[in-house]
Amino acid sequence: MKIRYSILCILLLLDFSNTFAQQAKFFIKSTFVGARAKEIEGVVGLFASIFADQIKQVHSCVVITTEADVGTMLGQEKQLQLLGSHSDIGANLGCDYLISIKLGVLPGDKFSVNAMLIPLRKKPVVPIARANTMCDYNQNPYPQIEANLNEVAQKLVDGLKNVEVCPFKGIINVKVVSTTKDNQKEEYSVYCNQSDGIYIKKITIDNFSENDWAINKIGRETATGSVKLNLSEELTIEEENWCYECSPKKQGPRTYFEKITTYSDIQGNSSGGDGSGINVDSARVILTFLDDGSYTVRIKATSKQGTKKTIKEVKAQGVCDNSNNPPEKTTNKIDEGLYELLGPFSGSATDKTLSQKDTIKRVDPITKEETTITYEFNLTRE
Repeated sequence: MKIRYSILCILLLLDFSNTFAQQAKFFIKSTFVGARAKEIEGVVGLFASIFADQIKQVHSCVVITTEADVGTMLGQEKQLQLLGSHSDIGANLGCDYLISIKLGVLPGDKFSVNAMLIPLRKKPVVPIARANTMCDYNQNPYPQIEANLNEVAQKLVDGLKNVEVCPFKGIINVKVVSTTKDNQKEEYSVYCNQSDGIYIKKITIDNFSENDWAINKIGRETATGSVKLNLSEELTIEEENWCYECSPKKQGPRTYFEKITTYSDIQGNSSGGDGSGINVDSARVILTFLDDGSYTVRIKATSKQGTKKTIKEVKAQGVCDNSNNPPEKTTNKIDEGLYELLGPFSGSATDKTLSQKDTIKRVDPITKEETTITYEFNLTRE
């Protein structure tokens, strides 16, 4: 019993955050009940072999570890320490899934198997598959026991049909182009200084942005990448006021012009301007597989900060408030985010390749911003 608790403690103390692993690691923890526990200890090794054969037909990256394997590794580690060396047990046991299996011969000579498949990297920890069988335990029990173990293993493998066991990898290219063009005009009559006049105000908005993302999916959810930024925003205000209020007792004609231009064109990264763009600060790609045979791709990415420049020009002319100063120039930081849900597409977690290409167009009814999203990806797995 102490050995089992030690093994479980080792697993719980491992760092389960390493999602860059190429392999999907399964740990089989066994519990025996009933009076014939010693007789059936070898069944765990048989189950591990059966489960490995079945799951590797679908997911070739899987590695299976049992408590017996851990005991062997601990023995080897002890020998290495005596020789002044050591192995990396943590790397070997960093498991993604736990299979908890309870076996026993119950009263009436009934052989019972109960198993749960639990993902260790998801919170909260909830079993994603359960299986149980029972058969007679007689003088030659193993043919029927093996059939039951095959049934249990198959149910656990089927429970993974919507799970990205072996990570899909590859480049996801997403280009987001947004434009906003708007012209507003306000006009009405005014009266001052015993004469009629007019007030006219024109606002022109001409904005353009292009973000070209290259997201490299390298693990089940982890990703790196870069983005090229091209930003151009122009706001122009023109105002003609025949009754501009200089003071509570003085009014008179004035024309006013204001133009704010903001731009950023970042095509090279900070380390050398090789045209690959700004490095992504953080990125995740989440594949969700649905029961209807479809999947979605959720991309969350944030770029590192680049720079944008703003030029503000202000001119005024009239009976007061005259201004003709040089343009005001400022430099600020800029970063970009990508939050897109693509799909659903036809495909499953058991496919070897997921590939799509399309263009989406959207119009914001309030801001009148027009956005075109072009994406393409070809993700493959082992």
